[in-house]
Amino acid sequence: MPTILNFLIYHTPLFYLVQSLWRDEAFSFFMAKPGPLQIIINTANDFNPPLYYLLLHFWMIVAGHRDEALRLLSLVFHILTAYTAFKFSQKVFSRRFAYFVLLFTLFNPMLVYYAFEMRMYSLYAFLTIASLYFIYFKNWKWYTLSAVMGLYTHSFFPLIIASYTIYYWATKQLNKKNFLLIFKPVLFYLPWLPVIISQFFHSQNSWLFPVDLQLVTSVLGNLFTNYEGTPGGLWRYTFFLSLLIFYFLYLARKRFQKKSLIFLIPIFIPLALILGYSSIKQPLYVNRYLIFVTVFEIMGISLGVWSIKNKLTRSVWAAFWLMLVVYVNLFLPRYLKKTDFKSTFLEINRISTRSDSVFAKTPIGFLESAYYNNFPEKTYIYNPDNIKIPNYIGTTLVFPNASKSSFPPSPSRTFLIQDDAGFEVVINN
Repeated sequence: MPTILNFLIYHTPLFYLVQSLWRDEAFSFFMAKPGPLQIIINTANDFNPPLYYLLLHFWMIVAGHRDEALRLLSLVFHILTAYTAFKFSQKVFSRRFAYFVLLFTLFNPMLVYYAFEMRMYSLYAFLTIASLYFIYFKNWKWYTLSAVMGLYTHSFFPLIIASYTIYYWATKQLNKKNFLLIFKPVLFYLPWLPVIISQFFHSQNSWLFPVDLQLVTSVLGNLFTNYEGTPGGLWRYTFFLSLLIFYFLYLARKRFQKKSLIFLIPIFIPLALILGYSSIKQPLYVNRYLIFVTVFEIMGISLGVWSIKNKLTRSVWAAFWLMLVVYVNLFLPRYLKKTDFKSTFLEINRISTRSDSVFAKTPIGFLESAYYNNFPEKTYIYNPDNIKIPNYIGTTLVFPNASKSSFPPSPSRTFLIQDDAGFEVVINN
């Protein structure tokens, strides 16, 4: 029994649930701690809108502050994503084939990874499939609600609305009435639009990496598997996976020319825009920012499988895709370990007192240190040269006075935290 439990915790996606939080998750925690009004004010200085942080705020009241409990909110949204894909597929494909789509969605490696992370991406995926469901069946009231929520979840959600507009144009359904119905959610987004525009122009100072040919040619596979270069040397595999995904999208297009466009346009148009802009102007591409593409990949591949007329061949390919996602989920966890600040602070918290301080040697490890420190108000960034901390680190937004140029005097101790979660004790004479 211990062997089975050890395998489940350390060699399956359950590892994502129990491992140490990383910087962005700690940022989510601190963003969600204040009252709702302060959350909205704070997110006006962040790249992402406030909806997820507001939901997390109320989730924390109910679920508490344990890592696992905080991450479970994302799991709830992941389950809702799979369920919505199932209900959608029952109407578009068949009741039996819908079970394949349910499992295919539930075990997709990209969606599974973010199902166990305290960030907005699982909510983002859910609102993507929800908006697809409602616009496909022309339930405009619920489409508007899901799309407005999507707009207030992630700054890339407008790409989905733009894709729906192009779909209606391509299928000759776009008239004045439908155009207004599709864009109605944007009216509710107008109060936040100046914030997004401002953040876009302030994003010049960014950590994002340039787009290269390797990324472009493997992007479909990367988004499907959540591959971002770790472990190294797998780009060629995601390239071949991209070709396979493209083939199944081609099958979907060949058999269902009109129906397939609702899945294909939100894949290729946003990718072309983001990759093109990233290549010409400045980097914008990040896998998780485009998690909605993964949702449409799942549905597009499913339509490609469904397009195969021979039932045996269709079943073989359905089994192949399910085995592939299960294999990736068993392969990747060992390589996606976050820096273990949790274990470091189990040791520090055992010996520290309120008179001691914790200093992160660089801003990179500050938020995790503040999160795990028993006394977060005694957590600082060691900044002897008073260098301006980049906004994208997120520390100045939730801890504006965290930067300190010197350690406190003795007899208090300072625990100096390295970026790799190692630490040393400093006593300043």
